[in-house]
Amino acid sequence: MDFFRVLAVTMFSPCIALAAVDSATDDSARRIEADVRYLASDLLEGREAGTRGYDLAAAYVAERFRAIGLKPGVGESYFQPVPLLEYRTAEGTQGSLTITRDGQVVELLSEVDYAVTPTAANWDVDVEGELVFVGYGVESPFFGRNDFAAIDLEGKIAVFLISNDPSLPSEEAAHFRRMKTASASQHGAVATIDLYTPEFEAIYAYEKLARNIKTDSRMRWRNEGDEPYLDAPNILARAVLSQAATKKLFPYGDLGWESLLGKIESGGVPSFSMGLTAQLKIQSKQKNLISHNVVAVLPGSDPELKHEYVLVTGHLDHEGIKRGGTDGADHIYNGAMDNAVGIASMLEVAAQMVKQPPKRSVIFLALTAEEKGLIGSDYYAQNPTVPKREIVANINLDMPILTYDFEDVVAFGAAHSNLQEMAAGVMDELGVRLVPDPAPERAIFVRSDQYSFVKQGVPAIYLSPGPGGDGKEAKDKFLGEHYHEPSDEWGHIRYPVAAKFARVNIAVTSAVANAGERPYWNEGDFFGVTFTGEASAP
Repeated sequence: MDFFRVLAVTMFSPCIALAAVDSATDDSARRIEADVRYLASDLLEGREAGTRGYDLAAAYVAERFRAIGLKPGVGESYFQPVPLLEYRTAEGTQGSLTITRDGQVVELLSEVDYAVTPTAANWDVDVEGELVFVGYGVESPFFGRNDFAAIDLEGKIAVFLISNDPSLPSEEAAHFRRMKTASASQHGAVATIDLYTPEFEAIYAYEKLARNIKTDSRMRWRNEGDEPYLDAPNILARAVLSQAATKKLFPYGDLGWESLLGKIESGGVPSFSMGLTAQLKIQSKQKNLISHNVVAVLPGSDPELKHEYVLVTGHLDHEGIKRGGTDGADHIYNGAMDNAVGIASMLEVAAQMVKQPPKRSVIFLALTAEEKGLIGSDYYAQNPTVPKREIVANINLDMPILTYDFEDVVAFGAAHSNLQEMAAGVMDELGVRLVPDPAPERAIFVRSDQYSFVKQGVPAIYLSPGPGGDGKEAKDKFLGEHYHEPSDEWGHIRYPVAAKFARVNIAVTSAVANAGERPYWNEGDFFGVTFTGEASAP
């Protein structure tokens, strides 16, 4: 090579390298867009678990896994059957709630003031009992709290505040909000009522929740005895009350709603009998279904570490088709952001990592029935395809909002383990900052599939584009206008940004899968202590 050719190569090699990066980004963006456009198409009818549309999506993901070069994760198959019980309010009926004080009925209107939802415990429910206020329903030796200690709930109805206890750390408080129904069941309660608070109204409007209770089905996975797996088996029905209705239950003096809220803000409220009785009636329709988790494996390259697994997850399902509202309106909930783009990002992570497999094996897992209450992930977490002790970490992809070019990333759950250090290290290399949860009141950490694995003792992380730059405005807009609405369509997504987000997840997954030691809970961490018995750094 002569001098001038050497000079030319030297001068232009940065441009060549940059062009190669841009080309790779473009290819990645095109692959992600192609996957999203199919998964969020009307053909798949919203991908509701147990439907033809979901089955088409699962078949597509399995074929993509095969084409990428991943091994089947369930013997010779990519499909893990998940037996489900689906239940919903029976057609032509609605639940009723009658509350009585001193023999007088408290005037309440169905849907306007309250909504009743069935449980999988029974299809025809008529249950009555005394109302007992249990505050936030926290029961925790770790925090020295037991809101159930001074009350008798046997055969009674537990009444809770629907929001998180502000006196506790946000993610721990969110955990107790999810667990309070199970705790009430263990103490003998037969039903529960949640009271809307101003804080929760700002996060999720009562009217939207009441509408979803009326239209949506719910699910539980079935065990080997064909019985639904229930974490609160004594609870026969549940109800939620609007703020206006709640005020009618606390009518005066120290038992006024505003007074009660003031006491909550100043340090908590003791549990007490409310001097009310309630009757809940509801009929439900039940049927058995089979849906599938889609499981693939990238074998590790290290002879020893390949027997450990990093679990990369994303939920494949969405909300299907919902009728009602304006004639001619779009009734298909396509779920492009939630969570077609999460699955497409996971596929891109797999496609890149297969080129140079890490030391540990990686399981890529597309989950069913997340929208029904983390059901597919709970099933897999309790019925894993590899020994549970060999799953060292979970990295979850769920609804990354990719309508803006993010400059920082939130790692939900990372602060509980050394996954935070691993993530922060690769973020620096990528020029992206790792920032704290900007909206802890939304309880994101316990609202997506990583929570199912945390409850099995697995350290977990859930990455999401952060609030920096245009992030807060973009997130507020999506959550306010498109979240769980038919308008969540593929055209809102910026696909070069999705490719950037995939690179972040590739870097984090690779760091965890190549680390010299398996991830560990931080010393004294609540989730590590609660779900493994101890939590300590080596």
